[in-house]
Amino acid sequence: MILTVAINLVLAHRLGSDIDTLLRTRAAAAVATAAVDGNGHMTIKEGSDDEALDSGVWFYSGERAVERPPGSGDAQASADALAGHGPEYADGDGIRLYAIPIVSGGSRVGTVVTSLSTAPYRRTREEALIGSVVLAALTLIGAYLALHLAATRALRPVDAMTLQASEWSASALTERFGPDQRFEELQVLAETLNGVLDRLTASVRHEQRLFAELSHELRSPLSLIVAETDLLLAREHDAEQVCAAHLQVRETAMAMNRILETLLSAGRAEVAKAAGSCRIDAVVETLLEHRSKRTPDRPDRTYSVDVPAGLVAGAEAAIVERVLGPLIDNAGRFARNTVAIAGRRTSDSVLIEVCDDGPGVPAGNGETIFEPGVQLASNRENRGAGLGLPLARRLARAAAGDVVFVGGSTFQVRLPPA
Repeated sequence: MILTVAINLVLAHRLGSDIDTLLRTRAAAAVATAAVDGNGHMTIKEGSDDEALDSGVWFYSGERAVERPPGSGDAQASADALAGHGPEYADGDGIRLYAIPIVSGGSRVGTVVTSLSTAPYRRTREEALIGSVVLAALTLIGAYLALHLAATRALRPVDAMTLQASEWSASALTERFGPDQRFEELQVLAETLNGVLDRLTASVRHEQRLFAELSHELRSPLSLIVAETDLLLAREHDAEQVCAAHLQVRETAMAMNRILETLLSAGRAEVAKAAGSCRIDAVVETLLEHRSKRTPDRPDRTYSVDVPAGLVAGAEAAIVERVLGPLIDNAGRFARNTVAIAGRRTSDSVLIEVCDDGPGVPAGNGETIFEPGVQLASNRENRGAGLGLPLARRLARAAAGDVVFVGGSTFQVRLPPA
């Protein structure tokens, strides 16, 4: 549309300019045929091309027409209106006129008015407008068809890749697009779809691992509850035995609750990065208080806490509790007499160390203990579920930190500062 309008505007301007140029040329030629005597009388010289020149040319002496061509009254009226004027253009009924003065001896003695019919030029503009509109329409239709065909061919592999990714996401999460795409844009799309499939695969594996851990870890306490219930129903028991069985079921149910909370907290933390902040001393105090209520320690066991009051970590208190809880529980379980908890701030981290005076981790098992289900304790009293340390590390890493084994019976937790 812009090109069509611009072309027609330029054409109209050029045609108008050609008309004005032709009028000026004819007027100059007509002035050359006018002769003025000493008394100021004007006569017209006759020439071989007078017939062509006289067509549409008026000669005026003052405002009196000396010579005029045959024509309609409207054209002559328009020419009469230009007598004594000029240089000047005027438009009449289908014609354009131009007036130029005739000068002799430095004074004006007459006027020449030339005219030209604008009908041919108008037809040219109209034909050009119609032709350009038709050409523009054909161009648009042709461009649309060509672009539609090109876009369809270009997007065909995209449709195929989309369908393939949809099928893989439903039944083959291990499949990926290779690096042999034809166009760079499709290679970028392939990498994007591969990333989506990677995240989907990781999510599915995370769910499968969570379900497997829940199934594995809840099987034993559930079996214990069923066994205790079967014993209660199998025969009569005195009040003391019934109370002991109830306590055992309650403790087992609480253990199941702790397992569920730990696993679900780990799952939520891996899906969404931990945020917020908390005071480490308050978290440690809460954990020790819960532990004293849950499993009272021996009278000779002491907990040494050296955590500054202003030590703040950049993670939510619930996440930090789930990270430090298994470490403190393990230390309390294996310690002979003392459990030490210390915290400090470095240039880029908050460090918390938990250690005890127990036997420590056997040599060569510094990383093995972080694998799910690994239990190194030989006596049944100190055996756990094998999930505490792995989940503590997963939670810490989800909060942009980590849990590492330093040596002996010392573990270090690194968390981002607030």
